[in-house]
Amino acid sequence: MPSSTKAFGWCQSCSLPSSLSNYMQCIKDTVSISYGTLEKEIREHNRLAIKSCFAQTIAEGNRDNRCVLALSDLDNKAWDRNGPLRDCSICRTFANGAIKAMLSTSAEEQKCIRSEVSRAVTMEAEYCLRGKINNFGGIPEFPDLEEGSYAFKDEIINSISDHILIYSRLAFCNERKPERAETTRRCLKNPFDGYLAKHCNILKDCKSQISEACQAQTMQLMKATCECIENTRLELKKRLASIAQAIRNVIDSNDRGAASIGGDSKVDQCVSSIKALVRTPVNDWIEVIDKALEKCLKKKPAGQNLGLDSLINVGCRKVIADTTGTAHIQLKIGFDFINNLMDAMVDRSGRFCGGVHCG
Repeated sequence: MPSSTKAFGWCQSCSLPSSLSNYMQCIKDTVSISYGTLEKEIREHNRLAIKSCFAQTIAEGNRDNRCVLALSDLDNKAWDRNGPLRDCSICRTFANGAIKAMLSTSAEEQKCIRSEVSRAVTMEAEYCLRGKINNFGGIPEFPDLEEGSYAFKDEIINSISDHILIYSRLAFCNERKPERAETTRRCLKNPFDGYLAKHCNILKDCKSQISEACQAQTMQLMKATCECIENTRLELKKRLASIAQAIRNVIDSNDRGAASIGGDSKVDQCVSSIKALVRTPVNDWIEVIDKALEKCLKKKPAGQNLGLDSLINVGCRKVIADTTGTAHIQLKIGFDFINNLMDAMVDRSGRFCGGVHCG
């Protein structure tokens, strides 16, 4: 790692953890006041980004070398029967259950889940920052940027659906035309002038409130923290994307269809290979999610276990007992959906990291 990332050159007159904490609290306070306005900007700008970066017809896609996603495709939810889960009815059942659970949980339960996940994200960021900064002393706990979200949960579900549809289509395009997908992906980083301007203005306003002595260092630490969170996000995305292949490897190393004879060990093998993929040096992400649900949800949905652990177990059994050869495809569709759902949620927090669109 280059020495420049190690030498932040802290000055003695600046209490960096305190300065970063104040900066993030400023963002949180402003977001809480304007949550509905910011949510509206996300939805409207997502749709403008689709018009800017995706072709609206196949003919336009061929002409401009871009992936195709018509705005009308966003009229249906990502978990509807015509969405990315159309070939996997069990996935739709699970996804609809998860969305219903999100909509029916109380403000207190949602805050509890965010707090548990935020703690795990902070641990990932700190682990990464120790590799970037000499004598790193830790970062303050992230404030709950989504505290104002409860009154806008229907709008948030719509934004999450849009995100999943955009990135599902991008993945579909990437499998067939990688160069088109790359062009589209680059465009989405900064799709038009004024993209998420209200978000960018909050960052500028809060930065201006940091004392001059601390400003450069605070923004440098914030940038490094955001890079670490983005690295964690990309790493988890990559790991989740490789789950389907891990399951195929387990099945291909055995004869399919013999689940009753020694089936348990095969299922155990399948489950452990998936779990290993989402275990980082500081977190077991399946455990993080399941413990958060267990701790925070007071009333579990009737007849449905939302835990990822049981979902993986059911998925592995289904694939191993399958004689048609299609179950692993369904499982891949399911994990791709979970991948994009988690990514949509991480992306909501990362929007306050700014980016090229903020200049």
